[in-house]
Amino acid sequence: MVKKIIISMVFALLFFSQQIFADTVYLKNGNKVTGIVTKETDGSVEIKINPGAKVTFSKDDVKNIEMDSEEKHLKLEEGWGAGRNKSEVREITREIFEEEQVKKGLVKYKDEWITPDEKERLQAVSLAEDVGKGSGEKRFSLKDDKAGRSDIAKKLLSKGNWFLRESEHFSIFYRDLAQAKIVGDKAEYYFEKITYDLGREKDLKWDKKCQVFIVDSVDKWKDFLKGTGFNPALIGGFVPNYGEKEMFLCALSDGYLALTFPHELTHLIFKEVAGKNTIPLWLNEGLANYEANLTSISNELLTKSIKQGTHILLGDLLRIANYPEGKDARELFYAQSEKLVEFLITQCGREKFRKFCDMTLKDKSFKDTIADVYGKDFKDIEDFNIKLVEYIVK
Repeated sequence: MVKKIIISMVFALLFFSQQIFADTVYLKNGNKVTGIVTKETDGSVEIKINPGAKVTFSKDDVKNIEMDSEEKHLKLEEGWGAGRNKSEVREITREIFEEEQVKKGLVKYKDEWITPDEKERLQAVSLAEDVGKGSGEKRFSLKDDKAGRSDIAKKLLSKGNWFLRESEHFSIFYRDLAQAKIVGDKAEYYFEKITYDLGREKDLKWDKKCQVFIVDSVDKWKDFLKGTGFNPALIGGFVPNYGEKEMFLCALSDGYLALTFPHELTHLIFKEVAGKNTIPLWLNEGLANYEANLTSISNELLTKSIKQGTHILLGDLLRIANYPEGKDARELFYAQSEKLVEFLITQCGREKFRKFCDMTLKDKSFKDTIADVYGKDFKDIEDFNIKLVEYIVK
């Protein structure tokens, strides 16, 4: 479940990289973007963040730039291409210009900023044209619906006009087409990526599609959650019953929606892989944040907590079974969990991580699992912990 701490940090930490060798662009707002700088002028800098995406920043927003060597650029590009069936696409949103448009009361529609009323009219026209062309977008009628749905889904679908977008593994229910595209255009990509990372790309088959419901505003989200037992102040997305494969998301923003979906989808897929076995909380949330390219506090703050001795000790992190109380404690828990998963995957490879997950789900201890799976990488658990800390603070 996506907790409040993730909601509070999304906008400040959308730019995050998991690569080892990279140029780094430090922004004045405290964020940073890593990749390969491909173009730099007096007024802007362009950086390649993965094989299929480049981002350009105004020099007015840039604090400083750190460049890596050409040799390390080549290693980074090799890493991008290794062990992937498809290139990873990272979501980069919430630029300064967009924030200004939102303050003016405008909304984005087909790369243009317009009033909400203009968007509603244009969207209706576009939807009518798409349906006529057989695009797969169609109106949804609860009255004519014959599918078995939970009471919470029926409650949501009973209010307002809904549309339905279908793909191989997903049925996306929405009222805002742009929001549906944010999820729908990447849904199958994330399904493939998450199942691949867990080593289940060949044997995880869904006979029943995942039902994704997108609530298009915070006010509607609050109204929807009344009487459900879920607190809208703490939750921006959840899967109430994994067996029913129903996922409910709140569109707090386009950027938040793009991060919440892979996070919740990871929980759903991991739960199906685990079956009746228990997933350690750190592993469940750490992998969900890793798949969403989301860390709940910056590397700098995490490094600072380690240097001050206020971080969560490895043994304590592994034993946490309930979400820590307090904002700072939760931030630290999410951050360290994500970095631990990232360390296992990026430093030792996905094949070993898959074996690690399989053994963990069989209730094998962390110490024994590390020894069995990573015996050639680490001398013992102490050596593992030292290298993990070095990886975080490097």
